[in-house]
Amino acid sequence: MKIEKAQHIESAIKLMKSGSAKHRQQDFAVVCNDLSRGMGRLMLQVSLVGTATFRYVQKVAGKRSYVVIGPYSKDGRGGVTLAEARQIALSYGAIAKKGDDVKSFLAGEVRKEREKLEAEERERGTGTFGQLIDSYIQSMKADGKRTWSQVFSAIEKNVFPIIDPALKAHSVTDDQVISVLASMIDRGAETQSNRIRSYLHAAFNTGLQHDKDPKKRVSETYFDLKINPVSFIPKQRHAEKVGERYLDKTELKKFLHLLNQASGISEWTANILKLCLFTGGQRPYEILTLKPGKVDFEQRVFEISEDFSKNKRSHLVPMTDTVQDLMHWFTDHQKLKDADFLIYNRLNLNKHFRTDSLGTALDRFRAANKFTHFAPRDLRRTCKTHMGSIGISKEIRDRIQNHAFTDVSSRHYDRWDYLPEKSDALEQWEEWLLNL
Repeated sequence: MKIEKAQHIESAIKLMKSGSAKHRQQDFAVVCNDLSRGMGRLMLQVSLVGTATFRYVQKVAGKRSYVVIGPYSKDGRGGVTLAEARQIALSYGAIAKKGDDVKSFLAGEVRKEREKLEAEERERGTGTFGQLIDSYIQSMKADGKRTWSQVFSAIEKNVFPIIDPALKAHSVTDDQVISVLASMIDRGAETQSNRIRSYLHAAFNTGLQHDKDPKKRVSETYFDLKINPVSFIPKQRHAEKVGERYLDKTELKKFLHLLNQASGISEWTANILKLCLFTGGQRPYEILTLKPGKVDFEQRVFEISEDFSKNKRSHLVPMTDTVQDLMHWFTDHQKLKDADFLIYNRLNLNKHFRTDSLGTALDRFRAANKFTHFAPRDLRRTCKTHMGSIGISKEIRDRIQNHAFTDVSSRHYDRWDYLPEKSDALEQWEEWLLNL
């Protein structure tokens, strides 16, 4: 039976409800003049209890394929009117005319829409560039990197004005990073641009590792990074200068003489610099962060703890007579003040003497004595060079200065502390220095 108008549908429903049509056909073809051959048909199925549902029918591979359009409603409330059903059937017919299976096509569209919504939801949950930088800074803190605040300040000053922290981390492009570095190079900060490049490269690597960490996948931000946008951006290699400054024998002799006289420098700072020299070139920061309990006068050693060591490994340094005298001098001053650190900050006894204060004092010393420029860190190179010149092996010099040994034997099997060898070398070094 063909149904042309809404009243025909109402009649069919009444007929089925009356019970007089129990053995009659329940499916009715709905007249839809716009549907031509190959576009399928619009059907109406009326149940024995009088409910009516529009369905679109298409032949696929010789078999009927049905797509439910919706329940019939005369006024459109809670269902589909005849006019609406015809329009929907027409749109399905256009799909069928192209040779597509309408049912499969619609399922694909539903899947695409679901995937789109999921992608939008995932995008809303992905981390921003600002969160990526924060994650990197937090990892620096967790690793005990004392430069984290300087790194963040540098990024905040040079990067955030160009790359919006609110931008999704995975949306940051290499062009944006290049813009940051180019603006720095334009103002003459080539060396600093290399530092920023290094920080950003490390930050994106942190994000890539974060996404692969099963512990962080469930509870923390997901960055959805595919690549590191900094990887293929080259450094400004000509801007990098390998440190070469060290005090030659004549300069070192003059330096020691002036330290002994405390010429242009306080005795406090002079003794710090002497400690750096007579301990074989320990890092100034590691000397300044010594705690009183880490100095053992009986065993003639002091320990640079892993909390303050650059490579996060504790380090025992033998004390010669000169070093013991210097340690006693600082210990006596520390006891008078009851400070937390052996070489304390005189403005805050809970903190250690600052490395920048040491640098400033050395600047004044050089100016007062017309000394060629050098920095506290150059004393480490000075010791390494001259200790080599008097026959101390590179291995023992490296162990005195707590360089990391990365070979398998050193990392996993060699547990000898080399204290006798280091002690002999430092005694030899002390004698050479005193002879100057």
